[in-house]
Amino acid sequence: MRLTPHQKKQLKIILILLIGIPLTSYGVYRGVQYVSRAGADATPRDVIVSNITTSSASISWLTEKPVDTYLIPIINGTEQSPLPDKRGEGTRLTHYVELKSLEPSTKYSFAILSDGEKYTKGLDKVYELTTAPISESTPVPSPVNGSVTGTNADDAVVYVIFKNKEVYPASVAVPSNGNWIIDLSTMRRIDTYEMVNVSDQDQIVLLVKGVSGQGAVLEGSYSSLFDSKGSLNRSLSLEIDEVQGLIDYFPQESILGVNYAQPEPELDPEPDPNPDPEPDNLDQDDPRIKYDIAWSNILLTQLGGSSLEYGEETVLVTNVTDTNFTLVWRSSQEEEGYVKYGTTKEDLSDEIRDIRDNYTSMGKYISHFLESDRLESETTYYFEIYSGDEIYDNNGEKYSVTTFPTLSSPPPLDIKEGKITNNEDLSDWIVVFSIVDSDELGTEGSSTQISTLPDENGEWFVTIGDTRNDSGTAYFSYSDTDILQAFVLGAQSKKFDFGSGQNDFEIDLLEIVTGSTGRVELLTDYGILNIQ
Repeated sequence: MRLTPHQKKQLKIILILLIGIPLTSYGVYRGVQYVSRAGADATPRDVIVSNITTSSASISWLTEKPVDTYLIPIINGTEQSPLPDKRGEGTRLTHYVELKSLEPSTKYSFAILSDGEKYTKGLDKVYELTTAPISESTPVPSPVNGSVTGTNADDAVVYVIFKNKEVYPASVAVPSNGNWIIDLSTMRRIDTYEMVNVSDQDQIVLLVKGVSGQGAVLEGSYSSLFDSKGSLNRSLSLEIDEVQGLIDYFPQESILGVNYAQPEPELDPEPDPNPDPEPDNLDQDDPRIKYDIAWSNILLTQLGGSSLEYGEETVLVTNVTDTNFTLVWRSSQEEEGYVKYGTTKEDLSDEIRDIRDNYTSMGKYISHFLESDRLESETTYYFEIYSGDEIYDNNGEKYSVTTFPTLSSPPPLDIKEGKITNNEDLSDWIVVFSIVDSDELGTEGSSTQISTLPDENGEWFVTIGDTRNDSGTAYFSYSDTDILQAFVLGAQSKKFDFGSGQNDFEIDLLEIVTGSTGRVELLTDYGILNIQ
């Protein structure tokens, strides 16, 4: 095909546009990338040691730019194999490595390989730590848990710190779902390496370190931050935001190097005395009423209606241990609920409130979840339930529960997590579990019942390691092939069976509703002003 000179000229222009513009854009992009990387630093900042035991420790730090990092243990002057981040390989701004298989009462040094550069010390000290000596005491698992929200929540580390700075911190790297668990039984005193048993009155700092200049802090007594099961109180939240001075909360002995000077805080600018008026976007000549509607999938039947059981027949005693128990029930509508209890039927002077309530006010719920205070072992407690205008008292005989004996060995730390789905309010539900033997290995039959209350996202934790046999005289011994059986309070006939070796569980609330339920999916065109 022959082209005229004019056609050839047009073809050249088109080729220049097709090839030149992408190349120019790519060049600008690479230039911006180069300038950004040149301005950031891969030097480890805020190198902190935590979770020190006789055989392990955790090391965490930050970098100004996302990089691959490794920790290199040094034993007798010899570098060992590099250890990657606990969360796997990949570039991050926060970094978290666990050292394991260490010797007790031994000093270890290490180097950090960050973006190909090796670092062996901070501005003020070398990177080294000393493991704890062997102790005659046996650590008792003491897990606490919660969630981190906000931008870059999955690139963060959570620390539990004693406010008096006399104890090495406990820590964990935040997983991708934002839910974290820390075992406080690893905490040791700095001066003696003695194990620390955290009490309700101990003053605690719960701290999140995220990307540079971001994090979150909660301070208070242990009992004001966590409930009796170790879950972060629902009135509190760990949302990552701009915050300064996080390193100041840590004991100096736990800080192995900062490698930078703390920046001076920026002063807020003076407000403009004559601000510009807000623009008026209303079109006075347009008589139509306009409103943007956020279209979403429509659930035809909202759960929580009369199709589920409620009232006194749903009362259950769960989570019984040697020092605690949990009372749960479900009401037909949102209402206040509390319990009066005591060691005799005639004297029910002690009170338990829902874990979502506080000292000054009580909330209204459909599902009620009440945890007892710390109790005496092998003791019978009597109680009656106040649910709205109703009093449940077992036909005048009062309810009762007997706490279990204290066992000689601590339970294993086995925590499962999952979520409930498909309802408008995911936090006003209670999930009840029991372990069922399916292979005739370990304990036979079923365990005592345990329960949990999901958060506003429907996510929950449940500790199954301390579950007892039906008499409460021993921990329930289970295998990965045994069944972790669950039901939602108010629908006990609908069981959800999971393998106890699973880690993630999902309960679809649509499956427990009787009658007609369904979901209308989003349409491509609703026929309203040609909205797509």
